[in-house]
Amino acid sequence: MKLVFAAALLGASVAGYWLLQSQQPAVQVSQRLSPELWQAFAEDYEEAGRIIDRDNQGISHSEGQGYGLLFAEAAGDRQAFDRIWRWTQLTLQRPDGLFAWKFEPCATMDRRCISDRNNATDAEILIAWALLKAHQRWQDPVYLQEASRIARATSDFMVIRHHDHLLLLPGATGFTENGRVTVNASYWVFPALEALGKKFPDQPWQQLASSGQRLVQVQGAGPYQLPPDWADHTALGFQPSRLFPARYSYDAVRVPLHLAWSNLPLSERDFAPYLTFWSSHDPVPAWVSLIDAEQAEYAWSTGMQAVAKFVTARVEQRVLSAADLPQPNEQDGYFSWSLLLLTHLAINEVFATQSNLTLQDQKP
Repeated sequence: MKLVFAAALLGASVAGYWLLQSQQPAVQVSQRLSPELWQAFAEDYEEAGRIIDRDNQGISHSEGQGYGLLFAEAAGDRQAFDRIWRWTQLTLQRPDGLFAWKFEPCATMDRRCISDRNNATDAEILIAWALLKAHQRWQDPVYLQEASRIARATSDFMVIRHHDHLLLLPGATGFTENGRVTVNASYWVFPALEALGKKFPDQPWQQLASSGQRLVQVQGAGPYQLPPDWADHTALGFQPSRLFPARYSYDAVRVPLHLAWSNLPLSERDFAPYLTFWSSHDPVPAWVSLIDAEQAEYAWSTGMQAVAKFVTARVEQRVLSAADLPQPNEQDGYFSWSLLLLTHLAINEVFATQSNLTLQDQKP
């Protein structure tokens, strides 16, 4: 990837532009992502609407399509947004409105390349959220119709109550067995749940956001009380899942980002495990076991560092700008870039729209 743009674009404001043209009558919506940064991502990871995870044998997944839609909308790039949405809809969307999660390139490069038709619920939430944002920006009713369909399907099929907890199933199949429900806390994309709840108040999104915050608080495990990537819920409560390694890793790293990005009633205790973990290592490992002392032999990525900077600033009530975030480098792949761009979106939306950054247990 070309990185010569990095110093200039990270010094630029991500909020200083206004949308000037659209095929539909449009409201004025600020660009929340530098177009140059979006183009740098798209140059390496987007082809004809397909977001490519080059670190994972060139597959595409529904999560990546959701991220691509969010980034294109935030940069005000309607052409790219429509291209990504068209590929996602035609290739991955199922008749029930959900999306097959895994596409592996094959000779036909169409729906026949889907290798796993199960869905990944964070993708449905991301895609519906991106479509809501696109409707707000470009005022096209089709975006709202599609967001409504996806949100309804997700709330109907993927939200369950289990032992007095409102839970989000990670996928339609494979996550419930013998009184146990396996969940992934990073699938609670809190700012998206809040946006869906405002638009579709008859659906349980606001309640799900509140239950997710409680879930994260009680899931903590290991010496730092970090949430695991995957947890099992039974009548006895939550514990790291028996189906996956008990780690705080590439999934759970998104939990503090989603929390700090939200308008939930947050307190310092919501972030204390992450701040303690980050401050206890130099460099910070990419993952850590929650049952023993094992940790990654390699350091965290640029995207993970960006998340930590944003969360720390949020707790310290410091306004962060794009120029404060780390610059991408040649070692950063799809996921690190995605975390970095998500953090750019978060700092703009949080510090530009929230006048009161004080947490519940802090003095104003």
